[in-house]
Amino acid sequence: MVVGVLLASGAAVAFAGVWFAWWPAALLWLPVGLLGAAALRFFRDPERRAPEGDALLLSPADGVVVELNDDAEHPFVGPARKVGIFMSLFDVHVNRAPTSGEVAHLRHTDGRHRNAADPRAAEENEAQEIGLKTAHGPVLVRQIAGVVARRIVCPLKTGQRLEAGERFGMVKYGSRLEVWVPKDSPLRWRVTDGSRTKAGETIIGTFDDAGSKTDT
Repeated sequence: MVVGVLLASGAAVAFAGVWFAWWPAALLWLPVGLLGAAALRFFRDPERRAPEGDALLLSPADGVVVELNDDAEHPFVGPARKVGIFMSLFDVHVNRAPTSGEVAHLRHTDGRHRNAADPRAAEENEAQEIGLKTAHGPVLVRQIAGVVARRIVCPLKTGQRLEAGERFGMVKYGSRLEVWVPKDSPLRWRVTDGSRTKAGETIIGTFDDAGSKTDT
């Protein structure tokens, strides 16, 4: 809506500038048009088709892997392994579920707005946690705001069911997503530092004993 207002207003000013031969006003359309195009690109939401398979852990975000940590810990997951993915201003910012499960934990924390590529951002920045009960045990997703981001979108409710690759929110603008799994899970990472990912499509890990655990 805001993008539409910007483009319409710019077009009106440009038209008036041409009509009254006031060229500075007409040229205003150029920066307004570029700003509107950038905003439309940021909010794009392409269709994605999740690969099939119960043993897959999918990327929740478009971006670049900036952290692989096999010695983490979180109250919802316990001793854990996690992956961190940085989303730049140029990436699609719609977030998708890394695996199927039921929403069992939601927690929002206020915080700073460091650059999301900074390791300190994971601990100090504003964040939204989504804990899922899955066939592979508890899986946690964290949306983390960045230096420009000022709004985390997460309309989920406890008890809601998510399917792998399903949209669940976004972070505006430039941010970080994390996925946490139990340390003792038979997960094998399929990405390394610097790997590019696409939300709902890129396989970031595989569980060797798919389906051996029930939802807990």
